[in-house]
Amino acid sequence: MRIAVVRNPIAGGRAGQKQWAPLLAAFSNRFPDLEIHESRSSGDARRLARELAARSYDLLVVAGGDGTISDVVDGVLMSTNPDMPLAFLPTGTGCDFIRNFNLPSDPAALAEHIAQAPLRKIDAGLLISRDAEGNEQRRHFANITSVGISGEIVEAVNAPGRRRILNGPIRFLFHSALAILRYRPYDFEVLIDGMRVHHGKLALTAIANGGWFGGGMHITPDANVADGRFEIAVMREESVFGLLNLLGRLHKAGHVGHPLLSFHKGRRVELRPRDPARFPVDVDGETAIRGGFIAEILPGVLTVRT
Repeated sequence: MRIAVVRNPIAGGRAGQKQWAPLLAAFSNRFPDLEIHESRSSGDARRLARELAARSYDLLVVAGGDGTISDVVDGVLMSTNPDMPLAFLPTGTGCDFIRNFNLPSDPAALAEHIAQAPLRKIDAGLLISRDAEGNEQRRHFANITSVGISGEIVEAVNAPGRRRILNGPIRFLFHSALAILRYRPYDFEVLIDGMRVHHGKLALTAIANGGWFGGGMHITPDANVADGRFEIAVMREESVFGLLNLLGRLHKAGHVGHPLLSFHKGRRVELRPRDPARFPVDVDGETAIRGGFIAEILPGVLTVRT
């Protein structure tokens, strides 16, 4: 099997470096012809994926976190070979998308699992937005796109120049608490399959292909990466203490049934902000777009070995 690995060498900080060494040893042992291609800057994984998908590899493996996976998914789906099979190695800060699959944690077992796993099809999301000049922009995502307090948290987690003393779920939890203490509600309209489900103040709307975000928060427990629909969570909580309470429930899905939280299923979601300047968007753990957008589900467009 001819395999190319797209690796983000800074994903996960020091913890990611420690994870990578045993993964590399196990996969090099199982796949002697393994090729490693490292991204050099933000967005470079997208370019690598687009170029590598056009070559004669049997499998493209992503080593990184949710942002790297999202970039590779976008690159493959924008390439001349969108059917290139993908597999995933968790070395990033959050690694939430990988939680949707029952993968072994032991590196050698993971290498063998990927070698034996059958190909299957899963869904992806497509974002349609406009840049500052009004030009249409299209961007695929793998896991979850959300708007509101989550977007502020992602901006804080990924802010350049900050020392990464904390990593993984603890880092997300820390920045979540800080963002919530400064919280003011957002104001936007949510339309699902053409029907308006909310207009006014909101804390968060999550458009989910997968079930987890924020370093292990189980925001959409009924999400299924292969059912051809998004699960959309709309959180109407307006108070700081209410948000802190919800934050404490998210890791174990204890927020389900909360009176200020509703869940919806749909194939097309449109978010229209009252104030586009205050509309923080989180795309798979990155700030990839700004302003209002449309999200469409693309059923079965991704080929994976999981």
